[in-house]
Amino acid sequence: MMTYSDTDSVNAIYEKIHRRRLHLNDYLYYIRRFVEIGDVLEIEKDVAVEFAWKLYEDPLLGYLSKLMNDPLVQSFVLSSKLAGQVFYETVGRFVAECLHAEGFANQRYFTERKEAGKILEWSLQKKEDHWQTLLAAIDEKHHDDGFDIDFMKKKFSYDGWKKPENWEMLQREWMAAIDERVRKEVTKKVDAKKQGADGGFSRIFERLGDRIHSMGMTESEALQAWNMMDGQWIESEFEKKLHIVQIQNKYPQIGEVARKMGRLPDEDGKSNLTVQTGFRHKLDHSSGSDIEGVTVGRDLNALMPAELAQYTDTDLESLFLRKWVTSRLQVFRYKSEITKPARRLRTEKAARRGPMIVCVDSSASMYGVPQKIEASLLSKLEQTAEQLKRDCFLIDFSVGIRPIELRSRRKKKALERMGIRPEDNENFEKGYFPFLNGGTDAQKMLNMAFALLDNGDDRYMNADVLWITDFLIPRTTEDLMRHFKEYQKTGTRFYGFKIGEGRSNWDQYFDKIYEIHYRPPRMY
Repeated sequence: MMTYSDTDSVNAIYEKIHRRRLHLNDYLYYIRRFVEIGDVLEIEKDVAVEFAWKLYEDPLLGYLSKLMNDPLVQSFVLSSKLAGQVFYETVGRFVAECLHAEGFANQRYFTERKEAGKILEWSLQKKEDHWQTLLAAIDEKHHDDGFDIDFMKKKFSYDGWKKPENWEMLQREWMAAIDERVRKEVTKKVDAKKQGADGGFSRIFERLGDRIHSMGMTESEALQAWNMMDGQWIESEFEKKLHIVQIQNKYPQIGEVARKMGRLPDEDGKSNLTVQTGFRHKLDHSSGSDIEGVTVGRDLNALMPAELAQYTDTDLESLFLRKWVTSRLQVFRYKSEITKPARRLRTEKAARRGPMIVCVDSSASMYGVPQKIEASLLSKLEQTAEQLKRDCFLIDFSVGIRPIELRSRRKKKALERMGIRPEDNENFEKGYFPFLNGGTDAQKMLNMAFALLDNGDDRYMNADVLWITDFLIPRTTEDLMRHFKEYQKTGTRFYGFKIGEGRSNWDQYFDKIYEIHYRPPRMY
C-alpha cells in the first residue's frame, strides 16, 4: 500500500499517486533489455530508494520479475531471436491490457478523488454537520482498504473536527484507501491474466517451432514472416507471409543486395569509402594522455581504477560482470573518440555496416508479383537494419513521396502487433504499400535522397542508395542528373533492384543494377 507522511502536502500526495505508476514505455524497456541482453528485472523491497515506483508494490513489475527469473523462460528467450521477439510482443500485449484495466479503474474513482481534494475547503459549519456522515460513507466503501474509522472518530471527537491537521490526515487516509482499492483491482486483473500471458507465449512458440521443423524453414525466415503478421498466431496467415519471405530463395539477388548495402569506416573492410571535406568522421583511438572526461560503457582498456578494483574483489566480481554486460562501467573518455572535421577528400577502408537510403516504387506498374518481391526485399532490409542497428531511411515514391525511418517503422509495427496504436500511423498496412494509380515522378524522390546525403545530421553521410523499381521512370531535370554523377564521384554508391523486363535509361547512373525477371500470372 502507498503510505503518506504527516508532512505531505495535497500536491505531494497527488504527485506520489501520479509517479508511482510506470508508463507503458518503461515496462517495454525492461522487457526489451531482458530479450536483448538478458538483463533481469529485480525489485528492491523495504529500502529507501530514489524512485517512487520502487516503494509501491506494483503487481505488473512483480509478475515481470518472476517471469524473467524463470529458468525455462530464460532458456527459450535468450537462445533464439525469434523466441525473444515473440516474448517481447506477447508479454508487451499483456502489459498493455493490464494498464488499460488500471486506467479504467482510476477513471471510476476520479470523482471520489476530486471529492477528497475538496474537503479542506469546507466551512466550519459544514465540517461540524457532516464529519460523522463522511467517515461512515468512507468506511462503507473502503473498510477493507485500510481505512480505520475508529481511529478517525477518536481524532474528530471532542471538537477534534475543528483542527485543520485532522482534516488533512483524513484526506490522506481517504486517498490512500482509494489508492489501495485501485491496486487491488489491478492485482486481480494481473492474477487473472498471468497464466494467459505466460501460456500464450509458450503456445505460440511451440507452434512456431513445429512449423519451422515441418516446413524446413530457417529461423531468420520465420522471424521475417512473424514481423509481417499482426502479432496474433494464425497458421494460414503465417504461411502466406512465409511464402513472401521465401521469394528470397527463388531470387538470391535479394540477399546479395541486402548484404551489399551500407558502409562504415573499418580498417578490416574490403570496400573503399570517401570522406568529404567538412563532414565529421570518428578518428582512431589514441593513447590515454588525451583524457577528456568520464562516461559509461564497456571498454576494458579505458576502465577507471575504481571499476578495476571491483573486478579484482571476489565479492564484487558479479557486480562488475553485470555492469559490463549492461554497458554501465565507468570508463575514461578520450578526445580521440570525439568526432572532428575531416580536412581533405580521401578514401578509407570500409565494412558494409553503414546507413542505407531505400527508394521504393509504389506506382501502379508495380502492383501484383513485383509488390510481393518488394515486400520480401524490404523485410530482409528491415531485419538487417534492426539486427545490426543500422540507420535506414525509406522513401516510398510514385507521383508523390512518403519518407519514413525504417527502424522507427519496425518499432511502430511491433507496438501495433501488441495492440498499441501510435497516434501518428505512418505504417504501410500489413507490410504492403498503398499503390497509387498513376505514373512515377523521380524528381521529388531524388530531392529527398540528396537532402539526406547533404543534411542528414551526418547519419546518412556516405549512405548507399537503393532503388527498388521497374525503372520505367522518365528522366528528371538535367540539374538533378548532374548531381547524381557528382555524388558518385565523392563516393556515394547507387544500386538498383530492377523488377521486370524492359530497357532502362538509368544504367549509367548506378554502380550496379540487379535484375529480376518474373513470369506474370496467367489471367483467365
